[in-house]
Amino acid sequence: MEIKYPILGIDVSKAKLDVCLLEEGDRRTPLTIPNTPKGFASLMRVLKRQSIESVTACLEATNVYSAAIAVHLYEHGATVVLANPAAVHSFMQAEMRRAKTDKADAASIANFARAMAEKLRPWQPLPACYAELRDLTRRLYEIRCAGARTKNQMEKTDYLTSEAKTAIARSLRADLAHHEKQARTILKHLRACLKKSLPLQSRFDVLTSSQGVGEITAFTYMAEVPDVHQFAHAKELAAFMGMTPRIRHSGTRTPISQPISKMGSARLRQVFYMAALSAKRHNEPLVRFAQRLRDKGKPPKVVNIAVARKLVHQLYAMDKYQKPYDPNYQNLQLARGTT
Repeated sequence: MEIKYPILGIDVSKAKLDVCLLEEGDRRTPLTIPNTPKGFASLMRVLKRQSIESVTACLEATNVYSAAIAVHLYEHGATVVLANPAAVHSFMQAEMRRAKTDKADAASIANFARAMAEKLRPWQPLPACYAELRDLTRRLYEIRCAGARTKNQMEKTDYLTSEAKTAIARSLRADLAHHEKQARTILKHLRACLKKSLPLQSRFDVLTSSQGVGEITAFTYMAEVPDVHQFAHAKELAAFMGMTPRIRHSGTRTPISQPISKMGSARLRQVFYMAALSAKRHNEPLVRFAQRLRDKGKPPKVVNIAVARKLVHQLYAMDKYQKPYDPNYQNLQLARGTT
């Protein structure tokens, strides 16, 4: 990506934005503004007074707090980069910084954008239907996690010995019922979201045609991967999810076990792990694949992770070419001599 000066390094927090305006020649101007529309307007006035028409703005993707400023800058013609917080943190460590302040972080983010320009991609807002799908799916994930925690707490009540046991059990049952009701409500909104967009519905139908892929898996995949074409091949998508091996070789040390990197979306990893439990029983190619791994003596969790990664490859091809699931696809390709 070509960097346009000046660079805005923005450290985002809930209440304020610390901005470092980095110009050619390494001249820096610090600025602190509220993380509100009025604060955004004051930033634009500062840029206008300096006759700055176009900038490259780099900020970390910090959940919802970075969304508003990113959209505002994009709408005003800036080139916006949403950087991976882990990558920025590693860069800051490489700078061997001794100070950890919001102002210093903004300066480091600007340095990061300048140094890593070739590996960065410009950001643009999601289409409205995908933004709605993403927000609903992430809310559903939170509700399901809360429900799982409540179930775990309910199991512990069996071991209580005080008179509070009955009241606590009743409270937890009420909490679980509330979480389940909220999950059903969010699912209704997700299904309604599909009906607003024909391409969205078509993509959902293709994904759920694969055995083992239910609506939760499809919703989460679509929300976290709005455009599968941004990945050159399935291995890139698996790496994005953090489902590729974490290789750690040094000298003569070559560990037999290679755990997955987990450097990616935890939501995607979780739903694909659960989908793999079903896919290895019902998805014929994956049933055979899982059996081959068992025959080699692989542990159950290793088998399931391998099946999950294979399922990612399967969905990548289906999504990219918009082809429904075909269990005989590989055999047909072999018969035609195309693989």
